Amino acid sequence: MPLCRKAFLALSLLSILSLNIPLAAQDGSPTGKCGFQNLVIPSPAGTTTSPSGLNDNGAIVGLLNSGSGANFHTTAFLFSGGNFTHFRFPGSADTFANDINKNGVIVGTFRGANGAGSFTVQNGVFRQVTLPGFPNGSPVANGVNDLGDIVGVFTRNGSNVGFLLHQGKLTVISFPGAAGGTFPSSINNQGVVVGHYLTGQQRDGVHGFMWKNGAFTNVEFPGALATQPAKISNNGDVVGTYVDSAQFEHGFALDAGHFSTIDFPGGQGTQILAVNKFDNVLGFFETSKSNGLFKGFCSSVF
Repeated sequence: MPLCRKAFLALSLLSILSLNIPLAAQDGSPTGKCGFQNLVIPSPAGTTTSPSGLNDNGAIVGLLNSGSGANFHTTAFLFSGGNFTHFRFPGSADTFANDINKNGVIVGTFRGANGAGSFTVQNGVFRQVTLPGFPNGSPVANGVNDLGDIVGVFTRNGSNVGFLLHQGKLTVISFPGAAGGTFPSSINNQGVVVGHYLTGQQRDGVHGFMWKNGAFTNVEFPGALATQPAKISNNGDVVGTYVDSAQFEHGFALDAGHFSTIDFPGGQGTQILAVNKFDNVLGFFETSKSNGLFKGFCSSVF
């Protein structure tokens, strides 16, 4: 059965083991290997974690979930140098950390009684993200690079479009013909943005893209029903998740125009969530008996 944990991220608002597993080569890419180890994040008892960002220093950010039903809440977490902390945007009910740069700047979103919005935080100092000319645009900040450039999604005339915020200047990112919206998820230090756009509400309506200086390039895993890039590294490597013809999810890497599949060994589905310039990836796997998080070491692939 296909993965059901996140139902493909685009359609929702996403003992140490060391193995060497060959990756399936696609579209002429060389066969490579990733080393895998289980990722254990020391969160409080009764909580679960979902990583969303990994910087070049090895720091991980993501979502910390607790409770159930009406008592379900999400806070942001930072796991760095062996230390785990979690935090909320001041006054919010839920806080989501989506990315972190090398300087320790975290971007994310929040929800509260007074509405929703986005933020940056560094060393405990929060700043709300606002978009010039769109005070009610409800921005969702998804990615940040080491220069402080932020990408994400906002509402313009009732539609979801992407944004790049560079030194206070707003650039709108909207894939031509994307009737279902454009959703940037990451930006690297070279200003290359990746994300996905929608042409429908089903899995086969999810398509990947790359953007720089107004020019779009499609990112479509060969033969996939749907492709969703998650992050791009400062080396230009793109990682994400694709759905095959049998509706199973697989991780992928795109390096210099060549695709490779990244599947956790023995898994029935794999999602790749983040990458850094050292070709480390974070992901989620599911098997018939269990599921969990992993870290992959993929220097021989990228």
